[in-house]
Amino acid sequence: FHVSDAFALGINPPIRQSGDTKGSASVKLVGPKGEITIDEGAIVALRHVHMTPEDAERLGVKDKQIVSVKIASPERSTIFGDVLVRVTPTSALAMHIDTDEANAAGICGQEGEIVEI
Repeated sequence: FHVSDAFALGINPPIRQSGDTKGSASVKLVGPKGEITIDEGAIVALRHVHMTPEDAERLGVKDKQIVSVKIASPERSTIFGDVLVRVTPTSALAMHIDTDEANAAGICGQEGEIVEI
């Protein structure tokens, strides 16, 4: 979920690493072919950056490390704190943030720089 989506749905999911759903918010989804309720599983994904082991070595970071990433722009430069590093051999170097965060910072495909380790 995005924070604004959760607000619109009236739920308060925790911000967590993707896949960490134990004890998270419940949600009922209703669609044209029926409905389903899950007791837990609704989260807002913690902002994170995917990279290969080679990228991690070059950047001096480790899997599960928390870093800050600076995004420079002419109007809305932003430093995102609490960014989780996720290292896997098949990852492409990419940072994933909530759409709400990207919109607030005016981000559309910019490159970032790890500024705090």
